[in-house]
Amino acid sequence: MSRLNIVVILLVGILLAGLLSVFTQNSESVVFSRAFAEPGIEFKVSGTLDTEHPVVYNPEVAVAETRFHMVDKAGEVHEVLLKESKPTGLEQSESIDLYGKVVDGKFVATDMLMKCPSKYNEDSHSLADAAPSNL
Repeated sequence: MSRLNIVVILLVGILLAGLLSVFTQNSESVVFSRAFAEPGIEFKVSGTLDTEHPVVYNPEVAVAETRFHMVDKAGEVHEVLLKESKPTGLEQSESIDLYGKVVDGKFVATDMLMKCPSKYNEDSHSLADAAPSNL
């Protein structure tokens, strides 16, 4: 076998491995019941912060650990352990996407995306209230 054949085979193998990893990543949002039914598998769970429970962040104990409760799209509430420091604006977020898995009966998130309210929403700014400009 020539060197060119070996390089081509290696490149094809790397390409196939890359494609396989892209297509096996789970970007579908699920509810807590599905994540708890399949512990150890990483899922994306979407929902909102449950404001009836406090957000617990104590950097003196654990800098990269935040605990809070989230309501998923089905209305199920679970405590979440986020393996990051408390994100700024968590209490004001409109929605939360958590990426994590169930470990020992708890949802442990390693990454989180938040949708925060826009300062340009219709409630705070209206074109009807704006004064007309005379040009």
